[in-house]
Amino acid sequence: MENSTSMHLQLEQICAQRFPVDDGQAQSKVVPLSEAVRSWIRPGQSLHFSFTHNRAHAAAWEIARQFWGTDPAFDLIATGILEYGILLIHGGLVKKVVAAFYGDTYPTASPNPILQAAFSSGRVELESWTNLTIPLRLMAAAYNLPFITSNSLLGSTMETENQKDCRVVDNPWSPGGKTALLTPLKPDIAIVHAWAADPQGNTILLPPYGENAWGAFAAREGVLVTTERIVSPSFIRQYSNYVKIPAYQVRSVSVVPFGAHPQGMSNHGLPELDTYGDDHQFRIDFRNASRDPKRFDEWVEEWVLGCRTHQDYLDKLGFERLMRLKGEAGDNSWTHFMQDKAGRRSQSESYTPTELMAVIVSRIIRQKVLKSDFKHVLAGIGLSSLASTLAYYRLKNEEQRIIELLIETGFYGCAPRPGDPFVFNFANIPTSKMQSNFVDVLNLFAGGNNNQCLGVLATGQVDAHGNLNSTRLADGRYLVGAGGSNDIACGSREVIVMLKQSRSRWLEALPYTTSQGDRVKTLVSDRAIFRKYEDGGPFVLIGCLPDPQGGSLAERIAAAKDRCGWDLQVADEVEDVPPPDADELEAIRLLDPLRHFTA
Repeated sequence: MENSTSMHLQLEQICAQRFPVDDGQAQSKVVPLSEAVRSWIRPGQSLHFSFTHNRAHAAAWEIARQFWGTDPAFDLIATGILEYGILLIHGGLVKKVVAAFYGDTYPTASPNPILQAAFSSGRVELESWTNLTIPLRLMAAAYNLPFITSNSLLGSTMETENQKDCRVVDNPWSPGGKTALLTPLKPDIAIVHAWAADPQGNTILLPPYGENAWGAFAAREGVLVTTERIVSPSFIRQYSNYVKIPAYQVRSVSVVPFGAHPQGMSNHGLPELDTYGDDHQFRIDFRNASRDPKRFDEWVEEWVLGCRTHQDYLDKLGFERLMRLKGEAGDNSWTHFMQDKAGRRSQSESYTPTELMAVIVSRIIRQKVLKSDFKHVLAGIGLSSLASTLAYYRLKNEEQRIIELLIETGFYGCAPRPGDPFVFNFANIPTSKMQSNFVDVLNLFAGGNNNQCLGVLATGQVDAHGNLNSTRLADGRYLVGAGGSNDIACGSREVIVMLKQSRSRWLEALPYTTSQGDRVKTLVSDRAIFRKYEDGGPFVLIGCLPDPQGGSLAERIAAAKDRCGWDLQVADEVEDVPPPDADELEAIRLLDPLRHFTA
């Protein structure tokens, strides 16, 4: 027996030596961030800042420190150009941008003056795409495909603007059908901020995944990884389901705690890691500073150029602030802030025009879900998401009807928490039934087989056919781009659009078509409700919203017609829409107590 045991142990030792799991002395790629940038970033490159639920802001700050004032003529590739991109463009580091969204996102989406000036002057060239088509093009590059197909872009100005990389062709298997062929998008290098990586570069990303890791695999020269922490190979194997970038594609790994700041990092699914939330005040301060170039120069000097290293930056933020960000990111942390926020909400029986629009759209969503059996509701950012959330809870609480709310970055079946209506709010992550990415949400749940998705959008301008513009005004000024709105408009089975009514926004024809209006069946303004009864037909005014000044129905119909840029048709019988009730106002003010969307 002893001899058998000894032989067994000896065999285990032989197998362990001959067939080790441990990688042994594999070469480490861990270097300081400053060295990684010096080694892998050079003038003229195309840089892809990958997006999961964050971006590598610390890497962008370091690139700015090293290249400020040198005109490196970078190309930027991303779904969204937010703080990191605004900084690099302001510093004259960028020659061209390929993206879907350009602007500020917190607390509300809006154009950014730094970007508008750079584009209007011609100093920076831009290409406008969508939150779906950019990941698809990166996917095509990763798979080494000659092209990839999409149902997005059809009928939009982007289709014609981007003919070098987008061709609309007949579907050879479906007479009369059209599809867009998109070329691969190949950045020189991808820049990713991760939760964890081992010294060799096996990299853990946590959901929601946004673009996913397609850009990392599409990059010609690989990936520059910044990470919250270095972990052992055994940790990587233990959580291999979260490893999204394998070591072979990684060029360097740099330990950069709080490397996503001012965005946060969710640890949902891997609680061993310390989470931290968005620094909302920092993002608001950045946004306010960028309204004036001189003031923004001062901000950049204080927060970026004046901090020689990332550690200097963290020291300036301060221990107390960083710990507060960690505390604010817990699954139930939102409850601790509701007491103060709820106490500041309006108690007035009167309501704002945006509160009125949100309530009316929520009612229409409920009606359509109950009548047409929609299973999914996918809204854009802003007021459309607030209206969708209100409809979701009233359907659940009053009709015991469950729909799945979608958020384009990868949230499926989420139950948005009250207190902060920002759709990407960290408190919403643990309420989701599934975590996914842009491609799944915008290409599968909306637009895929068994499509049962109702889209809800706000926009900048609308025309008589329901076409939408959130990209460029007639005077050339840039707005924010398509983001995911074109994908939602092209993919959803039906679309509701909401927009305050004025002749400068409700136009006979648009200067730029961001999204085709074929599937837009309902328009809601702060004045009235309009419905398209047949494909290609006109919108008809079918209901008038209440007037706080007490105007008659006839006067309200006349006011709606006067604020419309086309010859508006009016139904024979027009509904006098009842005002929001007390319960609707209470619900919407709990969801948005500080009136970020409803002021």
